Amino acid sequence: MNTTYIDILTSNNLDEVIERSTARFMELVNPLAMCLLLWDTELHRYIVGETVVNDPQLAPSVFRRVVLSFVGNRVSVTQEHLHCLRLDDHDQHVGLVVYKGDRVLDSPEANLYSRCVGKALHINFRLAVAEREHHQLEADTKRLEHLLQAVEQQQRTIDRLLASEREWSAELERRVEAQVHALNEAQKRLIQSEKLAVIGKLASSLAHELNNPLQAIQSGIGLVIEDLRAGHIHQVELDLKVIEDELDRIQSIFRQMLDFYRPNQTERVPLDVNAICHDLAILMRKRLQRSNITLTLDLAEQLPVVIGDRNQIKQILINLMLNAAEAMDTVGGSVILKTASDEANVVITVADNGPGIPEEHLPHLFEPLFTTKVRGLGLGLSICEEIVKQHGGYIDVTTKVGVGTSFALQLPIYKEGTLE
Repeated sequence: MNTTYIDILTSNNLDEVIERSTARFMELVNPLAMCLLLWDTELHRYIVGETVVNDPQLAPSVFRRVVLSFVGNRVSVTQEHLHCLRLDDHDQHVGLVVYKGDRVLDSPEANLYSRCVGKALHINFRLAVAEREHHQLEADTKRLEHLLQAVEQQQRTIDRLLASEREWSAELERRVEAQVHALNEAQKRLIQSEKLAVIGKLASSLAHELNNPLQAIQSGIGLVIEDLRAGHIHQVELDLKVIEDELDRIQSIFRQMLDFYRPNQTERVPLDVNAICHDLAILMRKRLQRSNITLTLDLAEQLPVVIGDRNQIKQILINLMLNAAEAMDTVGGSVILKTASDEANVVITVADNGPGIPEEHLPHLFEPLFTTKVRGLGLGLSICEEIVKQHGGYIDVTTKVGVGTSFALQLPIYKEGTLE
């Protein structure tokens, strides 16, 4: 069967083009051996399309090795006595025919073969590439469809989870709201219980504290009557002085209680803390001397101004100094009243070298009605802490048993524009 150029051009695929092109060349030249090479533009080298060997003495493997040694568009065949024919289509290089034989195509026939086969190879190669791309596109489309289906399925799952989460969140909010309501009710009951407990403690403390002065007053009235009958006027004055002291003591107890439950309105004016300390040194020196306690002032120069109530600050410092004096009443000692400042606060420290405070008492130190004294309601430090909080500050305590105790009162420094 003769193969024509029309057969080559009307081939259905690249394999038919290669097969018919090879057959046509064998009809025209009938070489001892030939190989059709296809130029791969991506790899930039030839790949074998078809090999035919008519001479049994010409080993196909040798011929294939020679053929595969050609790379690029420029080839040399003189060494193996081979001939080559370029296959081009409108300056588009698509392949090469390498053959061994005595006959060589004349120029018109070689040109016709080259252009016809080149065009057929070029067209079918492009069609094959397009077919592969089409199949790849279909495969990608299917994968994309599967991916979209998976995404839709995942989205439906997410929607279900979100719906469940919203339901759970709503249920959780309802439960939290119920728990908060129950907690508030429990807190109200606890506060009421604490109030009753405080009232009970206060009543017990008041009964204990008022009992002694009332007994002293009762005894003193009896002595006054006896002295009046006996005409001992001077002794009557002494007995009345005792009664007056006990009444002052009762008044002081009630004043502490009222100060705790109804603190005075804080007066906010600029304060000279060092001046307050000097006044306290004069006021407290005699009281401290009676307990064999020395008072030392260690005041910082150019101390920043704070704002607050002068009398309330004095009340705190007096309370702290009296506590120190009572702690060292039987042994004596020293108290240091010190002032200092940092970037934010003025610090007033009352330090003593007394017996210190046991560690187990520290958590309760500022609790109302907590006291280790034989006499006293245990409201002093609680009132001090409340006053400090009203001034925007806080109070710290440092203590060591057998070494001493230090209370540090920290008040915020006055800044322009903060005074109302």
